Amino acid sequence: MLKKLLLLLITLPAFAQQEEEEIDSKTLAFGATTSNYTSLIGGLVVRSSVPVDVRKGKSVYRYMALEILNLKNPREYSIFTGFGPKYTVGKRNYLFTIRPQYGREYALFTRSKDSNVGLSIIAAGGPSIGLMKPYYVRYEDSNNFVQYDPNIKSRISGVGGILKNGFQGIKFNPGLHAKIAANIDINTFSDSVTGLEIGTSVETFLKKPEILASTFSDNPQTFVSVYLTLYFGNKSIVKKKND
Repeated sequence: MLKKLLLLLITLPAFAQQEEEEIDSKTLAFGATTSNYTSLIGGLVVRSSVPVDVRKGKSVYRYMALEILNLKNPREYSIFTGFGPKYTVGKRNYLFTIRPQYGREYALFTRSKDSNVGLSIIAAGGPSIGLMKPYYVRYEDSNNFVQYDPNIKSRISGVGGILKNGFQGIKFNPGLHAKIAANIDINTFSDSVTGLEIGTSVETFLKKPEILASTFSDNPQTFVSVYLTLYFGNKSIVKKKND
């Protein structure tokens, strides 16, 4: 009887270890994004995924993210001023959008200790905080930087840059956005992750933003984008005991 009890005590930890398995990981990551309405590096992203449920053996995550983008009119183009720097023809304002997001991420492939790649689908959305910042230029007959005005016929001799005059002249334009995407996680190390988020988003603002002067182009009020985000971050394994 004593031998049987000792054998049970020896095998119990090993049995418990087999019953415990790595099922998921929660991630916190940072990255850069691009789309058909931005430049090559159109914005910055911070994102978080935390497992909250299991459906039909597949994990469901609470997805939260914050995106900051610089949206452009598709008809924007730049030329040299003749005095050195380049400027965007007809540009009246920069349009920055801040997007807090909340949604769900649905795993298609369950992650395990031996799996280095995960595939999931993301559905998320939230409010959009649109900020219109004047595009400052300097005309050849002036030493001051002013917002571009299509009615001024003088040649442009300089461009103020995105940080010119700080927050002066910024206008608020609220909106809403939603997105659906495929997410590919590549676990390079046990505690880190590299991933791609590929999807489409729809964003609309309360008022039509004046990015380019109306004499040069109409400006969209709703932006339907195809985007790609590359991110890097850390993960921590979540474990459970099987019944």
